[in-house]
Amino acid sequence: MAIRPRMRPTFEIPMKIDGTRTMARIKTRLEKGSTRVSGQVVGGYAYLQVPPERQSLLSPHLNLQLLERGDRIVLHGRFGPRPNVWTGFMAVYGVLSLTGLGGIMLGWAQASVKEYAWGFWLLPASLALIAFVYGAAVIGQGLTQDEMYLLRNFVDHMVAGDEREEALWEDEPAS
Repeated sequence: MAIRPRMRPTFEIPMKIDGTRTMARIKTRLEKGSTRVSGQVVGGYAYLQVPPERQSLLSPHLNLQLLERGDRIVLHGRFGPRPNVWTGFMAVYGVLSLTGLGGIMLGWAQASVKEYAWGFWLLPASLALIAFVYGAAVIGQGLTQDEMYLLRNFVDHMVAGDEREEALWEDEPAS
């Protein structure tokens, strides 16, 4: 199976017993404080990030949610950029899409009155720019993969529930 870059990578971890214990463990760990991971937990939802002082513009956030999948519970995680960055990307996609659509309409109008239909050129230009923005998002994921690994590793340790492993997340000097 080929691995392709995704805008917002996701994963699911099957819960062996009860997912609420895992969420409680995550909440307790976050309340103790850490220089490596911060966030909050509300019920069956959690929001994890690197602490604000260590964040960059592209730093990922990890949203966690307990979901029912048939007769079992899974912890569903989705990585994404900060909400304002995600909104910016979606706004750029929207503007470029509307520019391409406008180009088609302009080109059609120009062609119908027998003028040179240069408006049609807006569609391939918009598609090229959409591909460029998508590439920038993939590059951003590559630049922050160490932060994504840190957040996923934190979740894996909290799901495992091993007290010795939880000690790895005690406060340490920022590197």
